[in-house]
Amino acid sequence: MKNLFGKKILIYEVIPTKGVDTKKCLRLCKDMHRVGADVIAITDMPVGSVRVAPWAVAKQLLDEGIESLVHFTRRSRNALRIESDLMGIHLLGIRNLLLLSGDDPKLGDYPNATKVEDFTIFQVIELIRKMNEGTDLAGNELKGKTEFFIGAVFNPVSEREIERARKKVEAGVDFLVSQPVFKRELVERMVNALDAPIIMSTAFFKSRRQLEYFAKVPGIEIPEEFFTRTEGRDKEYIAEYTFERVAELVEDVKDMVWGVYVSGIVKDVERVGRLGRIVHS
Repeated sequence: MKNLFGKKILIYEVIPTKGVDTKKCLRLCKDMHRVGADVIAITDMPVGSVRVAPWAVAKQLLDEGIESLVHFTRRSRNALRIESDLMGIHLLGIRNLLLLSGDDPKLGDYPNATKVEDFTIFQVIELIRKMNEGTDLAGNELKGKTEFFIGAVFNPVSEREIERARKKVEAGVDFLVSQPVFKRELVERMVNALDAPIIMSTAFFKSRRQLEYFAKVPGIEIPEEFFTRTEGRDKEYIAEYTFERVAELVEDVKDMVWGVYVSGIVKDVERVGRLGRIVHS
């Protein structure tokens, strides 16, 4: 992704397969890349749900010439596993990481799974910075330096999260990805508050049910008109209406941000392609 600095980029997020047959997942990734996604972001066991490791999918995409952004969470790994996994990821040729704390495993497939707190997110950032210099947090000299390009996530709605994002930048992340935003004032707020390249996340919706579900996610503010204008409407109207509102926002703010990140709830290849044309224009 570092090679894309100076260009507006579109990132599409995919949720990996629950199993080892990745054909459908890869087909979606290739379709999104074909219509304009510059990078495919791959999630790491969201909501505590067991999925194939994101770097395995990233390697398959790399073999197809498609760049990826691998999510890397800390709560399902102890300190040893974090460092070992990072080395393995680098050996596969993967360079872009999006660091997250990760969801509580109690929410997912194995409620008795242990939540690990060996490292804070800031320590993971520090570890990767040191690995890029050829050492680790324990002071060990490593055989070879890594070349990771690292991002972190934040919630622009919360002042506390804005402050945490500042600390992540100070700790050494290269870029930030916001939680989904739908309002210009939030984009202005995060751009003015943070001294780092910012990728704005967003989404549009295929149904009223999906819209209402997404609105319950903590820290996400969806404009009231999304609900009033879609009341009683069919799915096609809702899909086009919410897409048009998002497209208008992207057109309005794209010069303020490095790029746009489309949430994995979106599977609409045609509309992602339309959004990509706006981002790249």
